[in-house]
Amino acid sequence: MDTWWLYRGTGIPLDPVERDRRWPAPPPWRSYAGHPPDEPTAPARDDTAARVLGPPGTPRTPDPEEVARVNTALRLRRPLLVGGDPGVGKSALAHRIARELGLGPVLRWPVTGGSTLVEGLYTETAPGTVRLGPLGTALLPRRLPRVVLVDDLDRGGFDLPDEVLAVLDDGEFTVPGLLGSGSATVHTCEPGGTAALRDGLVRCRELPVVVATTGGERELPPAFLRACVRLELPPLTREGLAELARSRFPAVDEDVLDPLLDRAGREPASPRQLLDALHLVATGALAAIRERDGEGSAALDTLWSWAAMEGS
Repeated sequence: MDTWWLYRGTGIPLDPVERDRRWPAPPPWRSYAGHPPDEPTAPARDDTAARVLGPPGTPRTPDPEEVARVNTALRLRRPLLVGGDPGVGKSALAHRIARELGLGPVLRWPVTGGSTLVEGLYTETAPGTVRLGPLGTALLPRRLPRVVLVDDLDRGGFDLPDEVLAVLDDGEFTVPGLLGSGSATVHTCEPGGTAALRDGLVRCRELPVVVATTGGERELPPAFLRACVRLELPPLTREGLAELARSRFPAVDEDVLDPLLDRAGREPASPRQLLDALHLVATGALAAIRERDGEGSAALDTLWSWAAMEGS
């Protein structure tokens, strides 16, 4: 039964041989026939994940509900819709899935009020010159899927979620400007990346792992909600904040961390404010304040106010 849990939520990358041995087959109704050969393996270097998650191998206590929902989405090939307050780690979850399963850097599509499905799939930068968007790049045929983060989906137009769902149901799309062109090379959304298309068709072999985040700005269409595996991330507990802090600042003094955690618990504060405060400590700001104003809790109050997120 233990082998069912492909994603473990620990932050520790799974051995690629073990991952390939255990990679689940899709449901028959979500099997696709993208044309071989496979697209090149995803880039191994992932600077964004290091920035978002910290260095590889940083330990993390898994959340059982998160682990269960992610594995359900992986096995059913359904989008994972992630909600929760700002700063709880909605976007970070996509990077953690990609890192643990060795699926390459996350392909991020930040949705705004003017976003359209086409921009997520492709743009024509000049006649006959096409650049695939994040979702379009993720739909290229591969043996293993890519992770695509559709960030703040609820900020887009009302029809956008259902349009995304329709493309995922089809597992393919066509670039109209390349119809009848035979073989054509297009750019992907990654620096220097290219892909070969025939008659403008992009058809996946494995559906991408879609992580869509929502800030609760508006309700998403019922059909889209029914198609997703939904996960609501709770606010970080004191223990969770402490774990996050130590993952980025392993040498932090408990005499400094504990009072900062107390302050984070007493007033609305994002995890980023705590990390910013600890960065100020690491760069000598607290020592400078104490040298100027003297020892005591007032020095930490001053440092905490410097790290405050204005308007939060």
